[in-house]
Amino acid sequence: MKKLKRFSLAAIFSAFLLLILLPLPTKAAAAYVIDEAGILSNEEIMELNKLAEEVSLRQECGVYVIITDDMHGYSESKYAQGIFMNYDLGYDRGDHEGASGVLLAISYRYSYFDCTAYGAASGTFTTSKLDQLNDLAYDHLTVNDWYGCAENFIKECDSMLTSSGYTYYVPEYTDPEISHNTVVTSPAQRRNRWLGYLPFAGVLSSAVGGISIFAMKGRNKTTGVAKDANRYIIENGVKLSVARENYTGTTRSVTTIHRDSGGGGSSSGGGHSYHSSGFSSSSGGRHF
Repeated sequence: MKKLKRFSLAAIFSAFLLLILLPLPTKAAAAYVIDEAGILSNEEIMELNKLAEEVSLRQECGVYVIITDDMHGYSESKYAQGIFMNYDLGYDRGDHEGASGVLLAISYRYSYFDCTAYGAASGTFTTSKLDQLNDLAYDHLTVNDWYGCAENFIKECDSMLTSSGYTYYVPEYTDPEISHNTVVTSPAQRRNRWLGYLPFAGVLSSAVGGISIFAMKGRNKTTGVAKDANRYIIENGVKLSVARENYTGTTRSVTTIHRDSGGGGSSSGGGHSYHSSGFSSSSGGRHF
C-alpha cells in the first residue's frame, strides 16, 4: 500500500508540475484602438485604427487608445502602465528593443482614464504633456463623446510629436530592466489564469492517479483481513508514561537597534530621465 500511495502522490505532483510548466498566455495588441467595452461601432473602430496607424508609422511612435470594461485588477496609479505592458504596446523597428508609444487607457465600468508614455516617447510626452492630453480626454468623456475623444487624442499626439521634433531611438536605461512577468500580470489576471488551468489539471491528475491504481492493483495480493491486532504487539512491548508541563510565565528581552539617519536619492543632469520601467506618467488619472 505504501508503493500505491507513493505512485498516487507522484501522479498528483507530476500533474502539478505540468500545470506550472504550461506556457503562459500572452496578449498582444492587434490594433491601435481597442474597445473591450463595446462602446464604439465597428465602422468607428476601423476609422480610428486607420488614423492611428497612419500617425504611428509616420512618426515611428505607437499611438494607442484602449477602452477596457474594468480595471484589469490594477490600481488607478498603475492602470495605464499595466495596460500598456499587458497589451505589449509600442512601435519598434523589428528589434523589439526600442518600443516607443503613448496610450490613453479608459475603464468604462469605473469611469476612469489616464495617459502614459513609454520609451523614446516619454521624452516628448512629459508629465505636463500627458496632463494636457488628460484634459482633452476629460472634455470629451464627460459628454460621452467616445469617438471624438479617441480621434482628438490621436491628432493631438501627432501634433505634439511634430512640434517637439521627436525622432525614434532606443533609450539606454541605467536601471535593470523589469521583468514583463512581474509587470504585465495583475493579481486578478493571475487568479483567472490559474482558475482556467484547474479543470485541466484535475482531469489530468485523476487520469494519472487512476492508471497508477490499476497498475498497482495486481501487485498487492492480500491473504485476508485481520480481525485483531494482537499478533503485531510484542509482549510487554507497550509502555505508557504521563508527562506534565506547568506554564510559569514568559520572559521577553527587547534590543533597540539604532539606525543612522540619512537617505538616498537620485539626480539627473541634462537630457531626458527615465524610470527603470521606461514610463513617463501624468500627474494622475481622472474620473469622468
